[in-house]
Amino acid sequence: MKQLSVDTKFAYLGKAGSVFTPGFRRRLEKITKFLDLQNKTILDMGCGEGVWLEEFAKYTNISSVFGSEYDKEKIDALTKKIGLKESKILPQNIKHCPGEALGFPSNFFDIVFHNEVLEHVQDDVKTLQECFRVLKPNGYLVFFTPNRGWPFEQHGIFLNGKYIWGNIPLLPWLPKYFYKKFAYHVRNYSNGDIKKVIKSSSKGVEIQIVKHTRIFPGFDGMVRRLGLLGRIVRKIFFILEGTPLNFFGISHFIIVRKNK
Repeated sequence: MKQLSVDTKFAYLGKAGSVFTPGFRRRLEKITKFLDLQNKTILDMGCGEGVWLEEFAKYTNISSVFGSEYDKEKIDALTKKIGLKESKILPQNIKHCPGEALGFPSNFFDIVFHNEVLEHVQDDVKTLQECFRVLKPNGYLVFFTPNRGWPFEQHGIFLNGKYIWGNIPLLPWLPKYFYKKFAYHVRNYSNGDIKKVIKSSSKGVEIQIVKHTRIFPGFDGMVRRLGLLGRIVRKIFFILEGTPLNFFGISHFIIVRKNK
């Protein structure tokens, strides 16, 4: 754990990945198991430096891959990569905007995706309302967001005027009143919590939750450190995803269809 300033930006906005890790790859494989990404118009909300955008572009036309990002520094970093030809993403397809006010037309996207973003926005209900607004009829909202059943708070805590960065054990299991005293900067959703947010955000829109489960981490760091032992532990947890013990997974994995 590290003690950092209370002004540490990633505490509030999240720490986007700068490389497409094996854990991300596994999440993408879970998505493509249920959805066909071929020739689809896709939005990555909270796209960071664009690592998911690059992967989506392998499935569809580059002109059909879009991103939105609230953090101007991440937008600038992505724009620089595009300028240096390190990314093929079209700069005009990237919008600097919050999730609560997506700068795209209504009924525009086949798929709206966000990976560990919903917990950081100011208004999660308004953000999902925007996701449904920009989705075409029969389009899909796909996202991952923290599960309260996981026994570690991944986003650190605020304590004695400092931001403590690291995995904090058992904090998510405390009553919300106590949880928010230390982790007021982020959300952590139980099954009931996330279903309530989806229901509240879809008023006036007919939707169907076509997939909702919990997944365990990719354990990328453990595999790097422990080799074979790490791979064995990872395999065990991946098997547990197919059992009721997925209740303790690190993240919700949710697919919602916007019906006609």
